[in-house]
Amino acid sequence: MIVAEYHKVIGIDLGTTFSVVSVFSTTKNDVVVIPSPQNQRTTPSVVYIAKNGQISVGDAARRKLERDPGGVIIEAKRLMGERDETTGAKRMKSAAGREFEPEFVSAAILKELKGYAERFIGEPIHDAVITVPAYFKEPQKKATEEAARLARLNPRLLVNEPTAAAVAYGLDEDDDLTFVVYDFGGGTFDVSVVKVRNGRQFDILGTGGDSHLGGGDIDQILIDWFLGQMKAEYSRNFSGDDKLGGRVRLEAERVKIALCNSMTEQAFELDDPADDIDRVCYYISPAELKRRIQPLLEKTRREVDVAMESAGKKAGVTWDDVDAFVLVGGSSKIPFVRDMLSETYKKPIKSDLNPDEIVSIGAARLAMDYKPSQGPVFDEDKPLVIEETAELPGNVVPTDIKDVVSHTLGIGLKDDKYDALIEKDKYIPARVHRKGYTTAEDNQTSIWIPVFQGDNPKASLNYQIGEVVIPDLSPAPVGTHHFEVTFALDANGIFNGQVVHTETGAVKDIKLQRGQDALVEKRRIDLADMIEKNNVMTLPNTSAGKEDGDDRVAELVTQAQAALNRLPAAAQGDLTTALAELVLAQHSKNLQQQGQAIVRIRSILDRHSAA
Repeated sequence: MIVAEYHKVIGIDLGTTFSVVSVFSTTKNDVVVIPSPQNQRTTPSVVYIAKNGQISVGDAARRKLERDPGGVIIEAKRLMGERDETTGAKRMKSAAGREFEPEFVSAAILKELKGYAERFIGEPIHDAVITVPAYFKEPQKKATEEAARLARLNPRLLVNEPTAAAVAYGLDEDDDLTFVVYDFGGGTFDVSVVKVRNGRQFDILGTGGDSHLGGGDIDQILIDWFLGQMKAEYSRNFSGDDKLGGRVRLEAERVKIALCNSMTEQAFELDDPADDIDRVCYYISPAELKRRIQPLLEKTRREVDVAMESAGKKAGVTWDDVDAFVLVGGSSKIPFVRDMLSETYKKPIKSDLNPDEIVSIGAARLAMDYKPSQGPVFDEDKPLVIEETAELPGNVVPTDIKDVVSHTLGIGLKDDKYDALIEKDKYIPARVHRKGYTTAEDNQTSIWIPVFQGDNPKASLNYQIGEVVIPDLSPAPVGTHHFEVTFALDANGIFNGQVVHTETGAVKDIKLQRGQDALVEKRRIDLADMIEKNNVMTLPNTSAGKEDGDDRVAELVTQAQAALNRLPAAAQGDLTTALAELVLAQHSKNLQQQGQAIVRIRSILDRHSAA
């Protein structure tokens, strides 16, 4: 059997602040971290969108923080799959005067990493194992899956970041070991208690974490400190200056790294921070940084205790059973983290693998279990179904992961009671079928069943992720109508559920509020594909001898792009979709569809020309 040099299912750590892509080399029998064209092994999870539609990702986007911070999107991962608690509206990221779905932003990052891999391997890539925080809720996982599909990647597995890190370490171990994986990244914190058996079986015994806690919070602490120093010196507030804010953020990150690397006092300085100020410089010591971030470190320590408590309840694990901490994520390299863990828990700490890369390395190793597909599968109405197992080379053993549910899933009942169906730390995949539900009052003609994720016994204090309404019930006394509820989680932790009316056999699927409207953006990602990094969009010619027509179409596209920011939100979406249809029609040389798209674009512009 001839084995390709590289396995064509890649491993991606889609991080809040930095992302990494890796691939398994069959010739080296090891994982290779794929560098960017600038030979960087990590890529900033930053996207820049200019007003003319220009898109850049990574270092090029990050550099725009100094010159055009209004077009820069950072930390999109923190809003993935989330909705505003007050309005219920999907949370968005703003850039260039417009709002973008976090899935769209993450898709741009994934597409960039996919491009790195294709250039490195020399072949098209369609599949990836993608890591997510262990404490992501179901809508956040679903949003990640959708972002992958928008980037034309089949998400073969979504694996928790601490699990991937344990895989990277555990494959070289022959003994049974128990790790506490402490994953302190740029925007999320996770901790998992992992049992490794024979270097191939990984049992997750307990989890904890906070999906809104990370290195970005430390940067913000330094930013607030610096702006506070400026306010004290100049007696005015500088926090509303967006351009200054972008520069301060870059300097805060530099100072944080320098403080942690040297453990000596550092200058936080900027030239020309305002028109009337030539230069500012303030000094901050490691002790001051430690004092200010101590509350964050205490939060992580409490989550370690939560994970160990879960592992104790599930498997009887105590601290005597723990062999070591495994440090993951850039923020775990802060010396105060290691000091806190050593002093508190008195356990060895493993950090010999690069904490920035370990998650992607583990994902690439897990990717070996999957056979590459022939192309992207992109149908939002159907689950991803591909042959899942690959024939491994003789020197590679398959992995066996038993992951767990990070948050209890259940439904709300009368009097705000929470009926937990799939409980926290239950192994996945999982399925629960429960009978015995009935109407709450006489003569009810409909029922409303809210679906929650969380661990509070009071339903309303958990995170509502969906609902189902069953209408048109015949009026009857309590106990006449009966219902059965089924909850299921697949290997990725993606939810499916249904409610059955026992008397009629009617089945109602549970639709979750998971940001599925992001898949409407597939045409936008098609449009984005026509925008190469650092180049504005161009339209290809469709036939010879049509230069004048092509010029008129290009002029129309320019006019449409200039009008985008002036249109109402709904019209912006319609116009963007029409532009994408035009690009796709020109690529496929479908003149009829080109004509239809042109008519749509002109119609939208004409309708709003008077506005």
